[in-house]
Amino acid sequence: MAFEQDFVYWSLIDQMIVKQDYTVLAVSQGGNEIILQPYRKKQYSIIRISRTDVDWGNTLAIDIEQAGRRFEQILKSGVRGPLSVLNIYISTLAPVDDYPEVFLNGYSGGRKGNINITSMMIVFDNLKGGIERLQEALTIPLDVPNKLQEKEIDYEDVQTIRKQVISHQNQMREEERKLFQNGKPFFTNIILALQILMFLLLELNGESTNTETLIQFGAKFNPLIYEGEWWRFISPVVLHIGFLHLLMNSFALFYIGPAVERAYGKWKFLLIYLIAGISGSIVSFAFSPFLSAGASGAIFGCFGALLYIGVFNRRVFFRTMGSNLLIVVGINLALGFVIPNIDNAGHIGGLIGGFLAALIVQIPNQRKVVLRLLGVVGTVSLFVGLYQYGMNQAKAQYPEYSAIQGQELLQSEQFEEAYEFLHKSIEEGNSSNDVLFLLSAASIQLQKYDEAKGYLEQIITDDDSYHQAHYNLALLYANENEFDRAVNEVETALEYDPSNTKYQALRDELHR
Repeated sequence: MAFEQDFVYWSLIDQMIVKQDYTVLAVSQGGNEIILQPYRKKQYSIIRISRTDVDWGNTLAIDIEQAGRRFEQILKSGVRGPLSVLNIYISTLAPVDDYPEVFLNGYSGGRKGNINITSMMIVFDNLKGGIERLQEALTIPLDVPNKLQEKEIDYEDVQTIRKQVISHQNQMREEERKLFQNGKPFFTNIILALQILMFLLLELNGESTNTETLIQFGAKFNPLIYEGEWWRFISPVVLHIGFLHLLMNSFALFYIGPAVERAYGKWKFLLIYLIAGISGSIVSFAFSPFLSAGASGAIFGCFGALLYIGVFNRRVFFRTMGSNLLIVVGINLALGFVIPNIDNAGHIGGLIGGFLAALIVQIPNQRKVVLRLLGVVGTVSLFVGLYQYGMNQAKAQYPEYSAIQGQELLQSEQFEEAYEFLHKSIEEGNSSNDVLFLLSAASIQLQKYDEAKGYLEQIITDDDSYHQAHYNLALLYANENEFDRAVNEVETALEYDPSNTKYQALRDELHR
């Protein structure tokens, strides 16, 4: 009978770890107690199975109390709680007396009551019913071993299934070990050093938070990408805006980079990092008009590369970092939506790019040609499609940039340069009323009055409420002694901005 109970014990363990992907956390020296963990979050975070023949209910009470204290020590060692434990006894017979209260009503312990133990017993005279109750509690399929009906169980049968369980678990451990031993951190350290060096260069050349300095060193700036500076899809990956930005991304890369580099090898890691960084920049170019820089997109690409492992090697993924990684990615994406000035488009783009790059390079010893082709097609489609979309968006935004640049040239009294720049912008189709107005101002400074009037009249034909154009026309007409036309223009300007003292002063002077 004892051999049969031992066989049931190991058979249940075999079904749970081989078919249901439970992980063995610990095994007692004699093998009579085993601690399991489901690879996905279940009702119970820990499964304790004990093969013991129980005579008295008090024996159960003592064992449950001792187990509770051991789990308390686990929490004190740094394991995150709460722990919900299903405590299973496999016994030849039920206790000769009553079950203790701690067995019937459960155990609750820990400093904050964060350890809960629910106990159940499977006895041989009701084996089928016990396994059905266990199956219901765990919400997984479990079978009564067929061999129990086929023959009398002996020592060899027990040892065979026990060795099968141990062999499978060792195989899983070896698979996990090999997955993260395909390389040593190499490019991670180089990238960390490079981004620190670039931060120092930024600080020495006008500070890392200075817009002009960032643009000069290669930050993602849509107008200049529109002008053809495609290298700005790559250069932002090593630039950071402020020390806190550098610190956060450096810590993130320090922790996530080595895991990816060990899993894929250094050259594949480098390719993943670059593709993810470029992908983040392109998605940001398409959906965010703001200047940006940082390694965040590439770091999210590392997350994407690890998620690839989760899709194609779920067991290893969830046995190692799976749940924690998903939580980290989720939190970071959520923060990007609720905290201003975070380029979440770059984060999402990097995540997608890292996953696609992982499809292309694949983990060592994996050669799935169809997946590699999908990765290449997906990456090219992402880059080309979003680049074209971003160029259309940048074209619509470019007149605003032209106006800003023209205004800066005018304020620095570089009138000839402003005139040439704005004129070229209009010729290239990047015109707006603001650009025309600034070009008229440059024309006035260069004494090209007729040209200036033409630009101003073009503005008010398009938008009569552009009162600054009416005012400048009034000045030009007054300069040519066309006072009636000047009065008409300044009166129109005052209709749209009646409190403007400058307009009022010109009107009063013209009337005098």
